[in-house]
Amino acid sequence: MIAFHTGALIPIIALLVGLFAGAVVGRQMVLYKSTGEALVANTIATCFARPHVLLNNITLRTENGTTQIDHVLVADTGIFVIETKHYQGWIYGGENQSQWTQVIFRKKSRFQNPIRQNYGHLKTIKSLFTLPDDNFETLVVFTGDAEFKSDLGPTVIKLDQIIPSLTADRPVLFDERKMAHIIGRIEMRRLRRSLETDEYHLNYVRERVARRRS
Repeated sequence: MIAFHTGALIPIIALLVGLFAGAVVGRQMVLYKSTGEALVANTIATCFARPHVLLNNITLRTENGTTQIDHVLVADTGIFVIETKHYQGWIYGGENQSQWTQVIFRKKSRFQNPIRQNYGHLKTIKSLFTLPDDNFETLVVFTGDAEFKSDLGPTVIKLDQIIPSLTADRPVLFDERKMAHIIGRIEMRRLRRSLETDEYHLNYVRERVARRRS
């Protein structure tokens, strides 16, 4: 039998509590993000009547690692790359700022400018094709009850604005055959969704954050 002294148990218990708390927080963050993605997907599925296919949770390889894209909507009027943010509180930022601020009561939190984040996703999707730039559009959709306290730019919208934005007057660009080709190309290049790909991408993001802080 292995005997533990009380003093030796304290750091072990603290470590286990820390690991458990980290796992719970991480799971809550994933579920919170997934809530926003589900709201966007359901809204498009039930309210967007144009010919389309919605691809969700797409992980693609890049020159530097991987990138994860919340949604790519392939419609007859274009390819829409959509980033979802399920946030609460007041949101401050600007199109050209590297970071935005979320304020809940008196607590301030900074996060990466999602316009810039989604621009990276857009470039990755564009690299798969030889299509004109005007065939692609980018949207950042806030699905929570966040309140915009500054001008975030025309591509940042609330959930109730997504259908009016998608159905705005645009020329028809793709027939069914072309849409099938675009969807097939993305499906061929995406990584299979698994815990392994999610963990690989998470480690890549952590490394990028660590390099920025050093």
